[in-house]
Amino acid sequence: MFLKKAEIFVGVSPEFLDRIAGMAEEAQVPEGHVFFRAGEPAAFLYVLKEGQVALTTGGAVPITFPIGEAGAVFGWSALVEPRTYTATCETTMPSTTIRLDGAQLLQIFEESPRDGLLVLRRLARVMASRLKASYERFAR
Repeated sequence: MFLKKAEIFVGVSPEFLDRIAGMAEEAQVPEGHVFFRAGEPAAFLYVLKEGQVALTTGGAVPITFPIGEAGAVFGWSALVEPRTYTATCETTMPSTTIRLDGAQLLQIFEESPRDGLLVLRRLARVMASRLKASYERFAR
């Protein structure tokens, strides 16, 4: 099962991962596909299976983060209040992704708090590393 390789799902119980896999929707998308735009309500978390996406923040000095590692997640805003996307996400080459409904994920986290907390801790690590990278890019 590919999801066990996803950066935020490493180490969760097999039962928990099975529940998530049961709601997963895999899709092949062309280059230039826009998953979401900054400011839109955040409904889905995505896992990159193969290919590459670019996250671009708005503002006076836009910052673009390429994501091309299998198992990387994007659209984390679907799990964090106020559940609004903070960047625009577009494929930069044909890609395969896994889409997960944020509201359903949060329900699963509540029903399995130990695994849910582990996922949210891993998600916080992802967010912190991207924030640090943005500081480093902005400082150049």
